[in-house]
Amino acid sequence: MPLPTPDDRASILKALSAGVKLAAEVKIDIIAKCDRADGFSGADCAALLREAGLAVLRDRSLGHDNDKPLEICPRHFDYAFDHVLPSVSKADQKKYDRMRDRMARARTRGGVSKGNSSETEGDNKP
Repeated sequence: MPLPTPDDRASILKALSAGVKLAAEVKIDIIAKCDRADGFSGADCAALLREAGLAVLRDRSLGHDNDKPLEICPRHFDYAFDHVLPSVSKADQKKYDRMRDRMARARTRGGVSKGNSSETEGDNKP
């Protein structure tokens, strides 16, 4: 299965953040399509959002932003990107892409077409 496209990542992050308080300036589409999100799987997107949420709690426990509501801001995503890396390396992704391409080529070559076997023609004699 290929990694999600930038649009897929945006959909994943939107679904995952449905019950999460995001600051108005957080733009999920921009986060999902930024270079730092390249190579992120769905699980990586979940880890990114979770880490951003933990960054909010960390700030609060350190006495920062005590007067602000608990919500994820762009800087929390910056922090999360510093701590969450893609689980599939670029080198591994290239290997998977080559393997997928080889398998696709193999399926299109040398396949048995229906109607060529004697069973489909009704000739089942030994």
